[in-house]
Amino acid sequence: MRVSAFLLAFLFTTSIFAANPTTTSNDDSCDIAVQPAATLLLPYFEVDFKSPQSTAVTTLFTVTNVSNQPQIAHVTLWTDWGFPALTFSIFLTGYDVQGINLYDVFARAIIAPGSGPGVSGTSITTTVPVNPTSGSQPGSNTSNPRFLSNAATVCANLPGVFTPSLMVDLQQIFTTGIPVDNAYGCPPPPPGTGAADRLGGVHSNAIGYATIDVAATCSVSTPAQSAYYTGVLLYDNVLTGDYQQIVPRSDKSYAQGGPLVHIRAIPEGGAAGSLVATNLPYTFYDRYTAGLPSNRNIDRRQPLPSAFAPRFINGGPNGFNTSLKIWREGILGSDAVCKDFVRNSAVPVVEAVRFDEHENATIFVPPPILAPPQPLPTPLTMSVSTANTSFFPPFTASGDVGGWLYLNLNNGGSNAYSVSIVPPGIPRDFRTNTSTTTGLRQSQNWVITSMFAEPTYATEATALALGNGCSPSPKAGAQIAPAPNPNP
Repeated sequence: MRVSAFLLAFLFTTSIFAANPTTTSNDDSCDIAVQPAATLLLPYFEVDFKSPQSTAVTTLFTVTNVSNQPQIAHVTLWTDWGFPALTFSIFLTGYDVQGINLYDVFARAIIAPGSGPGVSGTSITTTVPVNPTSGSQPGSNTSNPRFLSNAATVCANLPGVFTPSLMVDLQQIFTTGIPVDNAYGCPPPPPGTGAADRLGGVHSNAIGYATIDVAATCSVSTPAQSAYYTGVLLYDNVLTGDYQQIVPRSDKSYAQGGPLVHIRAIPEGGAAGSLVATNLPYTFYDRYTAGLPSNRNIDRRQPLPSAFAPRFINGGPNGFNTSLKIWREGILGSDAVCKDFVRNSAVPVVEAVRFDEHENATIFVPPPILAPPQPLPTPLTMSVSTANTSFFPPFTASGDVGGWLYLNLNNGGSNAYSVSIVPPGIPRDFRTNTSTTTGLRQSQNWVITSMFAEPTYATEATALALGNGCSPSPKAGAQIAPAPNPNP
């Protein structure tokens, strides 16, 4: 397996081309399931790179190739304001698996320990034994007809480490939002002010999210560039993955984890840049394809839902705690510049309701003006306790420590989003179901419920979604109920 790290400037190109309406029936579904996929999403990561590893909070993730052909997994680390700060490629031979500890990335400038030119297991040309009994590694371990012609060259000797100066820059951008220098094309702080165009929030630990895409070559492109879709991204549903968050304690540590979000390409297959129509109404990377107006759905990735119903327990004899890891789609597109990313720091939320175990409900108390109550705007990824009544409605007067939350995380839409694409025979229009008159479609979101009790009990699971990525987001104040799960 091979890995390579690159620090990237936020550069964009556009490409306009004609669409090909050819498509096939290929398990068209907006339902997200744990199945081999073309894109994996790590909704939230956190790394304390300032502490020794034995006492540091860290996040690990693993990518597995479940096909017999080699695959290239293109990893992008985004800040909590949606800036793509680091990307690297993982070369996976057939049936290969690669684990990444983000503590290594942020504290040691290492992608994969032991990687490097000449080290076994890190090169596209590494010999992998064929086991005819188990069927492992049939045929060549480097040959995939989807790869670009340059893949063998650019993936041949990719290092598993990067420079200390890059590591310091990453530490800065993922904790302060301000890079050390002008490597990202952002202007330096004015003298004596300490201010600059920020690309992420301020927090003591590195916080962000990650995407992992199947790719045709090892590339420095990011999903925020149009060229990524015309020459890098592939459509084979062959990747699976999981994650763990390690939380050390003075006496005992605990870990939480689960599957990554598996986002399938529909229909799957074809070379990079293939112009194949999809029946999906919009796609996961929709906000970055505005430079490709003839094929806004070029990535073919399933969209994610907007409404969720997570459980919570805060208190009780066992001292339970519940926090939510929330990922939200940004409102910026591929034309964003450094000064724009602050707009992703406080993305609106349509509605939040807290229910206790006696069916009592609370909402946010409205201010003393003629305005509806609104949840606090949020960054694109965060972990927040359900006991925090700044983000969630107050507890009811019943004294119940448990219940559930209704979260309509739609952000009201963005000009970066495509208009509603209504397939024949499916009478729906996302524009009429947003909370404002300006939204073109609902935004995408994901929620993970983390429950724990000191010192060692912990569990984590995906929160229940009230619908899928094709379900129109409920309007604010609408009757709370499961949404229909339409499919293309």
